[in-house]
Amino acid sequence: MSGKIDLERRESVATLWIDNPAHRNALNNELIDALTGHFRQLGSDPGCRVIVVRGRGGIFCAGRELRDLRALQDADNATIVQTYEKLKALNEAVWFCTRPTVALVQKYAFGAGATLSSWCDITLAENDALFAYPEVHHGFPPSPALMALFLAVGRKKAIELVLTGRRIDAVEADRIGLITRAVAPERLEDDLATLLAGLLRGGPDAIKRTKEFVWHSDEAGHRSAMASAVDSISLGLASPQAREGIAAFFDKRKPNW
Repeated sequence: MSGKIDLERRESVATLWIDNPAHRNALNNELIDALTGHFRQLGSDPGCRVIVVRGRGGIFCAGRELRDLRALQDADNATIVQTYEKLKALNEAVWFCTRPTVALVQKYAFGAGATLSSWCDITLAENDALFAYPEVHHGFPPSPALMALFLAVGRKKAIELVLTGRRIDAVEADRIGLITRAVAPERLEDDLATLLAGLLRGGPDAIKRTKEFVWHSDEAGHRSAMASAVDSISLGLASPQAREGIAAFFDKRKPNW
């Protein structure tokens, strides 16, 4: 195994650092398993409010270590499927995490790295950071990325990105909706701090319920989602945290959560 995933805790914010300098922070099977385990554990940790994923050395992630994929080419189909089940598990762990997930992209996010950032709730990137899905250049489809891409940029933009594999900078990625915001490199850490402050201001239960409703509405028709919205906000308004949040507003103080 090359590389590691470092977990850094600062109060209620957990940062997962991809640290694989020999391969420009590319993901291998072991790193994918490690990330999945961390997202699952942190998603059920009451002391964790936000999860940030970023790369050591000023690089987010160069994609997938191709030596893993080359080794798979001589494996049977069951082994290949089992390997990609690991990537599916990571995508699910990120997307269905009950905590807000933030990707902080520097330099580039290619292939599996771009997919990882796509599944996160929020992505901040340096203006000149590059994004690409180059899998077709290596002869295989970037299927795990497509669902997140369809949700972010729509079918037309997604198809063009994955069939050409072209690189786009963060400014274009911001314009088409692939990321949340492109920022000047010197502003990246300050923007992250402002974002985290905003996320931590919200009630944890309200954020969890909001994410759960997003998952439901993605899979439901408009009528079903509208009906579910009534249940979601009604239950949320009656919760202890909602009582505390509204009381804090009238008392002109910060909520206690």
